[in-house]
Amino acid sequence: MKKELQYILLAHLLLVVFLVYQTFDLITLLYDDSFQYALLESELSPTVDRPQLIPKIIHQTYKTTEIPDVWKQGQQSCIDLHPDYQYILWTDEMSREFISEQYPWFLETFDQYKYPIERADAIRYFILYHFGGIYIDLDDGCARKLDPLLTVPAFVRKTIPTGISNDAMGSMPRHPFFAKVIDSLNKYNHNWLVPYITIMYSTGPLFLSVIWKQYKRWGVPDAGVVRILMPQDYSNGEHPFFSISKGSSWHMDDAKFMFLLSKHIVWAVIGGFAVALLFFYLEYLMYSFFISNTFKRFRKGVWNLMRLRSWSHGNNYTRLNPRKQAKYLKTRNRKDSNLPVAINIDLEKNVMEV
Repeated sequence: MKKELQYILLAHLLLVVFLVYQTFDLITLLYDDSFQYALLESELSPTVDRPQLIPKIIHQTYKTTEIPDVWKQGQQSCIDLHPDYQYILWTDEMSREFISEQYPWFLETFDQYKYPIERADAIRYFILYHFGGIYIDLDDGCARKLDPLLTVPAFVRKTIPTGISNDAMGSMPRHPFFAKVIDSLNKYNHNWLVPYITIMYSTGPLFLSVIWKQYKRWGVPDAGVVRILMPQDYSNGEHPFFSISKGSSWHMDDAKFMFLLSKHIVWAVIGGFAVALLFFYLEYLMYSFFISNTFKRFRKGVWNLMRLRSWSHGNNYTRLNPRKQAKYLKTRNRKDSNLPVAINIDLEKNVMEV
């Protein structure tokens, strides 16, 4: 195997190891184990008498108290179905004031978020950890009473095909999962250039899914388990807890493009293969260049230039130990024979050494 090919294969191996290390938590999402934590139908029956763990508080967020008309019906349905619950609408001003007073270590990150939805995501984790209760997106109206969901330490809902979402979730105060979530926000605060990916992986559902995988990797006690609300109990079944209206107001053009790809999956796959083939073709061109005479001459020229610079800085054979001096003199070729040999003169002994 040629040395150049060995270098390319080694570079690929190092790149793969680096990418696997950086994306390991994302790779684990390929294995969907949410069913073992699913809330069972028997647990969600309103006739089952179980102790309440999550406090009766409903949290929602918006920029101001002026809710768009499209969401008012859903908001009112949650209020009307739960007269014995405390209802809190967190505005942007209230959210910042809460972070400033209760979690000042996070205020700088909170203010520096590029997209407002990142602050809306972050505040829901802090209020669930601090107060407990149930957080509901404004585009999620209530279809029935939420009391059965109060009987578990914490819950989130499952997304398809894998992972969890942050649009409807509940927790008792100081739950260790949400403690890990808020502690991880600074670490995952990166700009990934594409707005949709930045939002999803810094504060959104993808971020929450990754933290959930990390949280349960080595096992958690029963009191710290996060239960999963399955799609049929969320909004798709006969007796769902929520009714969904138009949402995703934060989606930008890049998100629309990704959803467009999902509707044309065949062309998306073909495009992916085309990009992969282009990548391999570029690698072939790079390999061909490395084994070409042009590159060999270039490499030889660079090596000779480095040797010449080393000579000009005084790294000649007189600075070497006797063994390397002999080797150097032996390897001098005929082209070097007209170069002056370094001379040392000892003035005290009046001796000249060549």
